[in-house]
Amino acid sequence: ALWLVKDGICTVEELDDIMRYSFGLRWAQMGMFQVYRVAGGEAGMRHFMAQFGPCLKWPWTKLMDVPEFNDELVDLIATQSDEQANGLSIRELEKIRDDNLVAIMDALSKQNKGKGWGAGALHKDYTRQLAKL
Repeated sequence: ALWLVKDGICTVEELDDIMRYSFGLRWAQMGMFQVYRVAGGEAGMRHFMAQFGPCLKWPWTKLMDVPEFNDELVDLIATQSDEQANGLSIRELEKIRDDNLVAIMDALSKQNKGKGWGAGALHKDYTRQLAKL
């Protein structure tokens, strides 16, 4: 991610959007490996690994290294992050984050024929325990 921002390929906001609108949603409710398994289709994880495993041998040298962590990089990322926050305080961002997480867990608690799925199953159990108090 640091290289992508440093090299001007994308901004921190664009990277966060990639996570918020795609990977993050998938990973939040299934986890990385289950998402990969599903991506392998009916053949599952073995097919996924056969399909994408060979790319691990490609010349990714730049991606295996990190850019120099200097004041210029820190300033670039911090400035973009400040712009992305659009004036919201850390407390406001924390509340948005927490409200969103609870809403996601609440939605997941209704999945899997009402038993809950992933963090939603834990949320369902937790709220059930709270109701007993």
